[in-house]
Amino acid sequence: MVEVQVYDANGKEKEKISFDESVFGDSVKTRTLREVVYAYEANRRQGTVNSKNLGDVQGSNKKPWGQKGTGRARTGQKHAPHRTKGSVAHGPHPRSFRVRIPAKMKAIALQSALLAKFRDGQVSVVDGLTFDKPKTSKFAKMLDNSGLARGTLLIGVEREDRNFYLSARNLQGSLVRAVSGFNAYEVVKQRRMLLTREALNLLKTGTKPAAEAAAADDAADSEEAPATGKAASGKAAGKKAGGKKAGKKAAKKAGPKKAAVRKSAAKAGKKAKGS
Repeated sequence: MVEVQVYDANGKEKEKISFDESVFGDSVKTRTLREVVYAYEANRRQGTVNSKNLGDVQGSNKKPWGQKGTGRARTGQKHAPHRTKGSVAHGPHPRSFRVRIPAKMKAIALQSALLAKFRDGQVSVVDGLTFDKPKTSKFAKMLDNSGLARGTLLIGVEREDRNFYLSARNLQGSLVRAVSGFNAYEVVKQRRMLLTREALNLLKTGTKPAAEAAAADDAADSEEAPATGKAASGKAAGKKAGGKKAGKKAAKKAGPKKAAVRKSAAKAGKKAKGS
């Protein structure tokens, strides 16, 4: 258990609460965390730098002087790499530095980054800080009073809040993210982390808001639900009456009989043709 300092909306110390950091694992996976951070940095590279090789340099391909008889070293290119305004040997060219990061590695790296932040005492909580409209001065005052204005800061909220984002985006070194949008690179890059109380409670159970989690649970329950309608009611009645076999028979009787319906439709069609 670690203790986390809680500040009020004005930046004054309110209380200290305990947080069980073991929800992020037992230890920091430093190797995985380093590889994932390197991958994020590689994916941020544009790879648009370019240089001209011998065929790209504009100009004449005429031999500067004769091969023999001048006493000078032989040469065949005016734009050779060793000459002034010449080409570049083995220079950079546009390429992709993209690195694929497996989802499992991302999750492990994020958990390790959060665990390291909590263990190092770099996490604080603000309670009751809300914005009806964008107000940067209110946010800046809170950070100054709490001593969090120095250095870079990752601000975590429960869900995306436009007013919260607009209030903090002009503060140097501040970065606002919803808990569901956290990644290992930004958690490691920012020196400190400031969470709302709702965001802290969300980290205890996962990274999705309660409404989204409930909706996902309901969807999973509906997929696993038994068959509905007459067949289900017949099966239930059969189980009460005489076990599984009786339930199956009752379900067959109560359920729709597609074959019988098809036969009766075919007979009706034949009679209509004959008449």
